[in-house]
Amino acid sequence: MYEFKLRNILRQVKSQNPQKRYEALGQLFEYKQQEGLEVQIDLLKNMIKTAASKFPERVDHWDNPSYFLIDFVCDFSRPEVAEGLIRHFDSFDIQAKERAIDFLILTEDEEIFSFLEEKIVQLIKTNDFIIPYRQLAPYPTLLKGILDASLDMLESQRFKFSTYDMLLSLNASGYEKGYQKKVVLPILLEDYMTEKQEYLKFDPDYTTKYVYTAWKDSYFIVRNRMRLFLNLMEYYFTPEVEIELQQALKFRDPFLKTEALLLCIVKNLPYDDSILKDCATHIETAEMVYWELKDRNMEQLYPIHEGKQPHLAKTRLFTTIIKLPEEDNRIVHYPDDIQVQDKMEMENYYGQPVRYYLMSFKEHDRGYVGWVGAYALEDGEDTAVLWNDSYTDYVEFDSAPIEKHKQDFFKERAEEKLNYDNNVYFQSSPKLSRGAWFFIALAIVHWIREILSGYAENSLLISIFFTVVGGALCYLEFYKNKKRKVLIIGQQLVKQDGAKQQSIGIQEIKKVEYDKKNVLVYNKKNELAFKFPIRWVHYELFYMYMKEHSGHLKNRPFIQG
Repeated sequence: MYEFKLRNILRQVKSQNPQKRYEALGQLFEYKQQEGLEVQIDLLKNMIKTAASKFPERVDHWDNPSYFLIDFVCDFSRPEVAEGLIRHFDSFDIQAKERAIDFLILTEDEEIFSFLEEKIVQLIKTNDFIIPYRQLAPYPTLLKGILDASLDMLESQRFKFSTYDMLLSLNASGYEKGYQKKVVLPILLEDYMTEKQEYLKFDPDYTTKYVYTAWKDSYFIVRNRMRLFLNLMEYYFTPEVEIELQQALKFRDPFLKTEALLLCIVKNLPYDDSILKDCATHIETAEMVYWELKDRNMEQLYPIHEGKQPHLAKTRLFTTIIKLPEEDNRIVHYPDDIQVQDKMEMENYYGQPVRYYLMSFKEHDRGYVGWVGAYALEDGEDTAVLWNDSYTDYVEFDSAPIEKHKQDFFKERAEEKLNYDNNVYFQSSPKLSRGAWFFIALAIVHWIREILSGYAENSLLISIFFTVVGGALCYLEFYKNKKRKVLIIGQQLVKQDGAKQQSIGIQEIKKVEYDKKNVLVYNKKNELAFKFPIRWVHYELFYMYMKEHSGHLKNRPFIQG
């Protein structure tokens, strides 16, 4: 039924009536939200062709069928989709091209990367294009090819900072440190000096509260650009850069001070220990300093040697709350007076020991409860490693004793675990076989011919007989398929075949492989736990859910892609 409705949407998005286009795009969006939706490849190809065609003149920002069609098909990771996107790429709307590029990057295919390099460079030079520098970051060869052909965009205000972002990714990858230093360095220093003048307008009055309650975006733009420049200075280092770093150590913004400090540490430049302590204890940067030092194998320099976990918990809660959306575009979230009140130890969904902190904080002169965790105690008593489950429900701290807050927390966790253990995250059943569909198609064609030629008495009974028998066999297959399922329920992978059911905990799986006929699931002893026909699942979707539900494990199973 949904195939028919999707084909109807393809007709409606080209309607001259804007209301019909609006309704069709709304229906398409609803289908996009459906988990596990399977669409025939021919229909996906038609969607791509339609997205490349001409549409009526737009009437509003939503009126972009080309983009929404491509956004829909890009949810289906199939080779045919990639082929269609490449074939029709030049005819897409610019936003559709951007979405197609995001999809094609994920193929990690060398030939497709060659295509992308050419198209991205063309778009940079000819269009109002958003460079997907974050998606490109893991692929330094592709990045270098793009930069080789477009480095002159450093002189363009439109693409200057996206080009700097690509330069940082390329250098940080180690693929080519100091890339085009003679060209980049003078422009970098000039842009840094210009942006520093903008920053210095804020520096005398800097307070954390001003940043998040008054200055906000007008300041964040300046801060982010300054941090970008300071990060690039690691790879474009000169005596002139050293002078700028020493000056940056005196900035009042803790992020900028920290960036300069870390670079001084890496380059063995002098710095005052008090600056390191200030950055490591500041509510904005305590976690940043710790993790940056740890990532550089310099954790021993972190000045907080004991009680690191509760110390970092304050920064974690602060960061969590300031990222909450403003209410009614006027009530700004800004936590103050953050304190650790108690701690709770328990097991998470996966049976691993974790710790949560019960925190208190004030906002608009009222005290509230906050929770920070879950710290992974398997990694040590005072570890900073956590699965981020930090939040506040804005329950007033004085509304109950601490023990009551803890009881409510444990009760809520128990209910969540029960829901998790019983929630079906993935479910798939086999569809009718090709043989069954062939019979149905043959029967339809046969009966059309019978109707057009008039019912021959001799052949009518035979036609009815074979139709009934074939239909019965198709129904039997359909009935059996309804009782054949592959499911992920909580942390269990389940195979159901009629009344027979087999299951294995995802943490007990060593590997999942497939061949032309079956998906094979092996336990930690490398024994075959069970197998099921590959046609029972849309494998790309199954693979995605299995990776998602095993990503937390220390010993992750191998899932064949």
